[in-house]
Amino acid sequence: MNTKLKRSLRFVVLFVLGASTLVGCKKEAEEPEPEETTGAELPPEPEPEPEPVEVVEAPCELGTVYFEFDSAELDGIARATIEEAVECYRDQNPGVSLLLTGACDPRGTEEYNIALGERRATSVRDYMQALGLDSAQLSITSVGEEFATGTDEATWAKDRNVSATEN
Repeated sequence: MNTKLKRSLRFVVLFVLGASTLVGCKKEAEEPEPEETTGAELPPEPEPEPEPVEVVEAPCELGTVYFEFDSAELDGIARATIEEAVECYRDQNPGVSLLLTGACDPRGTEEYNIALGERRATSVRDYMQALGLDSAQLSITSVGEEFATGTDEATWAKDRNVSATEN
């Protein structure tokens, strides 16, 4: 009998717990009925006009110009990069002074790499002048391999470049 009583008690407890879980569930809110209109509806309010946005042009910059191994020749990508920068400088910042810095990968002697970096910077300067920038605005320097970080051909290709900074 004691066992039957325990079973019955368990059943009652489980039944009460289950029922209280179901009763405690939240019912979905009913939607309110639409209000009646009198026929004299107001026109919708006009949307506010957007605030005018001031267009801020990006500052001009010469992207890094890359070179092939042991070369100071400008390829098509280099020429396009320089052309875009010159157009921007002529339109937005015509009096800017730029320092063009030529760099190399670590292969070659220090003297050779300094000279090659200078030839690369000269190539970029000459092309910028041909596109209309004044030579007085452009100066060059070379760091040779001083800042090279590459360890293989893929990373050495990034070391062979000319970058520009505004003076």
